[in-house]
Amino acid sequence: MNAYPHLMTEEDRIEGILNILWKIDESEESVRNYFKQNQVPFSRAQYYTYRRTLQKNGDVGLHDKRKDGNYTKMTEIIKDYIVSIVKENRSISSSQLQSKIIDRFDAKISVSSLNNFRASVSLTRSPASREQYKRQKSGGGEILTSLASFIHISELFTRTILDRVNDVRQSTLFEQNKNIEKDHPDARLHGKFTSEYNQLKHVRENRFRSIDDKIPNKNFSSMKLLEMSEKTISRYNLALLCLPLVTSNGRSSRVNRVTGNDLAFLCGYNYKDASLDGYLRELKYLKVSDRLITATAKFWMDFWRNESEEETYFVCYYIDGNTKALWSSNRCYKGRVTMLGRVMNCLENVFIHDGKGHPLYFQTFHGHADLGKHALPMLTKLTELLDDPADNVSVKRILVMDGGANGVGTLREFNGSDEYFITILDENQIKERKFKHIQDETSYKYGNAKLVECKIELPDSKESGYIYECRAVVVEWDNGRKSVLITNIPPELLDANEITKKYFDRWPMQEKQFRDAKCGVNIHRIVGYGKKIENYDKMSEKHGEICKKIVQLKSELEKPLIEIESIDEELIDLYQQERTIREKSLIIDGTRVLSDSDSTELRQYESQIAKCLRKQKAVEKEHKDAFRRLKKYLKEEKRIRDKDKVYRIDTELDQIMTCFKMSFVNLCSLFLARCMDHEKFELLTLFESIFQLDGDAFITDEEKRIVLEMNPKEPWLMKKLNKGLCILNEMGICDPAGRSIQFDV
Repeated sequence: MNAYPHLMTEEDRIEGILNILWKIDESEESVRNYFKQNQVPFSRAQYYTYRRTLQKNGDVGLHDKRKDGNYTKMTEIIKDYIVSIVKENRSISSSQLQSKIIDRFDAKISVSSLNNFRASVSLTRSPASREQYKRQKSGGGEILTSLASFIHISELFTRTILDRVNDVRQSTLFEQNKNIEKDHPDARLHGKFTSEYNQLKHVRENRFRSIDDKIPNKNFSSMKLLEMSEKTISRYNLALLCLPLVTSNGRSSRVNRVTGNDLAFLCGYNYKDASLDGYLRELKYLKVSDRLITATAKFWMDFWRNESEEETYFVCYYIDGNTKALWSSNRCYKGRVTMLGRVMNCLENVFIHDGKGHPLYFQTFHGHADLGKHALPMLTKLTELLDDPADNVSVKRILVMDGGANGVGTLREFNGSDEYFITILDENQIKERKFKHIQDETSYKYGNAKLVECKIELPDSKESGYIYECRAVVVEWDNGRKSVLITNIPPELLDANEITKKYFDRWPMQEKQFRDAKCGVNIHRIVGYGKKIENYDKMSEKHGEICKKIVQLKSELEKPLIEIESIDEELIDLYQQERTIREKSLIIDGTRVLSDSDSTELRQYESQIAKCLRKQKAVEKEHKDAFRRLKKYLKEEKRIRDKDKVYRIDTELDQIMTCFKMSFVNLCSLFLARCMDHEKFELLTLFESIFQLDGDAFITDEEKRIVLEMNPKEPWLMKKLNKGLCILNEMGICDPAGRSIQFDV
């Protein structure tokens, strides 16, 4: 071997090891004796190691690998990643860097190793100076506001409102009412409105007057909304959009509570309830709700159509109602409020949803809304918004309705229309003798049931003799239940399996989601209203008809009524005399105590009264049916008397707020579809587990970085949220100020 080891090359070292191994193998002595008698440059244990290495890897295994360094998790790729991250943000801590490496490479490197490496490449942590960023409170609700900024829904509201403002400026009423002065100008200047002023009769009466009555005397030039900038209006709209996040009932009056302070980071200003209430009142005066409904429907229809990119010949729409209880002592239009199980004052929203359950379009009605009566006109309106005249693609639309729209009058509206319907019959409409052209039974491809194709005849209860014939599908479920679906879709377009599937898909796709959304954003509550008394023509006509019937019956029963009247006069005297005797008695232990003479006299009066009553019954029995009808009409007349007046409720404010709430629901659906891989979450779960997460925002001139605090009790959900936020970060979202928005958990 070389006498100068420090000058030995790698090849010389390997050759020397091989020579020594060869000598040991050729020696007749044992390995132990050879090492005792000869000077060997390595130990006996190392000898066996060399032998194993040669057998396993050959001569290559003898190369000295110490120059390559020890085994380390910090590969060159990880080192390059660390350098790029730290150069971008010198203030990042090694613990944060450790978390990023785990997420990216699934390798855990100790904080001390990271600190040593950063020191070796001169990239130690430099704490960010206070001047570099502004720190403020933030939270999970900014996920929703960032999506709103991304799709520009707030700008849509702002443009619609500004268009209406411009129309009002150019109206004759605007110029005509410019000179109307405010009452109590001094008190208004100093904000001094006492409780005594608010209790004045004209103030109280004017407060709940209909908006239609107030507009003719409104000085529009004094409205603050007309002086607001586009940025301020957009900020107000964002605040209204976020009301479900900061209030428990979706009303602006709850904004002054603790959670209402979150508006500071959600919309950029911590509004009080008086500010939002004033803004909403001015929107009411503009009567902008119809434009907002139309613009919102057009926006979300186009958005979800582009989002899904599904080419289909049939498009399903689901129609559903939402009844809101109206607690008022005044008589208003009534309807059945299902969630309370009573008939009472109410408003009803009728919504149209797309095939995925997203709410698109709605209208508000007083009292009970006849779904059948309004279904086709609403779909026609929706079609006008959706159809592009330049688009030559023919799309068939199917309106899926529940049992509330199965009346023959409703179904007849579709005659001659290009739209199709599917609905279900009630049990009292299903009679075997109504079915005809019954085909063979087939198995249901999408569930446990048997299907029977047939036709059905349905009589129109409002037009005697009219028979409506349509296609029917009888669904006999394996659990013994039976359903009958009716439709006007020809069999060559959709078979019985597809008809059944499209109808019963409404439960998972729309019914459950809508029920959850109504509770989550408080669509089932009335926000506020004014009212206007008007003639209730229907009730007036009914009262007039009953009065005519009463007069007619009384003329027919003139003689019997005279006899009964004479008996009543006789009874009046008997009742008075009987009462005099009873007043003399005492009641002891439930028994009347009276003298013998008075008791005898009392029994005589009671006998005479019973005799008179029997005479009356005998007279009535001779004209039994006529008297029964007369009593019925008198009872009904008493019930509806003085009900010819009814209050009509303003729906303007309710429709404005429903537009914002409907967009809130669609934003939640967008978040689940884009960022959470179409996961199904209840709206309440999104509120409690994601949107209510605390956090901090670090704001610079170019970036807004939001760091959310993880909930350790839901690690599986936080892991999903982390992936969703990564997708959100890749969408390139910017806030209204132009800063890019990034999320961290």
